[in-house]
Amino acid sequence: MNTNSENSFIRRLCLNPNLNGRLGIKLIEHFGNARKVFEADPEEFTGILPRKQYDKLMNIQDFAESNDEPPSFISIYDPGYPERLKKISDPPLGLWYYGKLPEEDIPSAAVIGARDCSDYGRYIAASLGEYLGRSGVQVISGLARGIDGIAQKAALDAGGTSCGVLGCGADICYPPSNRPVYDKLKENGCIISSYPPGYPAIASNFPPRNRIVSGLSDAVVVIEARQKSGTLITVDMALEQGREVFAVPGRITDRLSDGCNGLIGQGANVFLSPEIFLCELNQVFEKKKENPQDGNLQAESPVRIKSGLKNSENKTRHREFCGKDSSVSELSESERKVLDKLSLTPVRCEELLLKLKDLDYTELSMILMQLLIGGFVKQVSQGFFVRIYK
Repeated sequence: MNTNSENSFIRRLCLNPNLNGRLGIKLIEHFGNARKVFEADPEEFTGILPRKQYDKLMNIQDFAESNDEPPSFISIYDPGYPERLKKISDPPLGLWYYGKLPEEDIPSAAVIGARDCSDYGRYIAASLGEYLGRSGVQVISGLARGIDGIAQKAALDAGGTSCGVLGCGADICYPPSNRPVYDKLKENGCIISSYPPGYPAIASNFPPRNRIVSGLSDAVVVIEARQKSGTLITVDMALEQGREVFAVPGRITDRLSDGCNGLIGQGANVFLSPEIFLCELNQVFEKKKENPQDGNLQAESPVRIKSGLKNSENKTRHREFCGKDSSVSELSESERKVLDKLSLTPVRCEELLLKLKDLDYTELSMILMQLLIGGFVKQVSQGFFVRIYK
């Protein structure tokens, strides 16, 4: 089935995005192979493919590729096709890609969220991406502006690997602003698309793209999403595929947190820290290895509810995340006062001065510098600081 000749006919089928999925697989199974699909008489498609679709199939042509380096193509019948993706209800018949496809024996996590994210969202996305990258976890996302691209860049910068799933041809960098991440993914990760080279990015491409993002993952983390957000489409697909969903909680007054808080209210896993999430992810991954069929079961309820932390190690990590760190006792009284006024929400120096009336700007700047050197705080943008819980 996976001969070069057969693959060329499968690739031709996949040039029509409507046939790069269940319908394309159905045609191949009905006629016996992809070559016979193109050799069959029109009447043989009755009840299988509408006449307009049949005409499109027979007259389809390649799109113009955007560069001189065409992506590789792999079909679902090839041995290297991702096993996670093969098991979802509507797997792509074929994929175009650059780089190295995600590995099956390494945990994989999707990190998704708002394009117009807050400083808080940027900080969480960068921290999680960096931690997963250093821990050897494959970070899957859509290379979108905001949370997606930030997490993927952080994973790559930490020496890890990532996979960008596009809603256009794999040879097109979309959005163009993520070109540095796109280029690095081609070298140290992969770019994947179910759309043929040269196919433009249009709105209707992205919901089908999202099923691949969740399908390649063992778990999905949502970092900031509005109540009516495209990110939640990926969550729905993840749940249908039997994936675990984690949501980063936010303040109830923040509209960017409405989607995440709503998911938690429905029973989604609460994301507490990168360390705790990695423990949970490893448990999900090990369980799936022991029972491979469980990884793609349909969810029995809108969101599967977890009972809480699983073991003493996780509870210890939770205490550490809450800031109970003995090294804090080594700080001076002034340093502890400043640190107590900081959290994961970015704060400006001017706001800190209003809360710390016994300090002037010079004194505060010196204390913040000491805390930066000690690894207790981080400057997320010019003049904005957050606390690092160690």
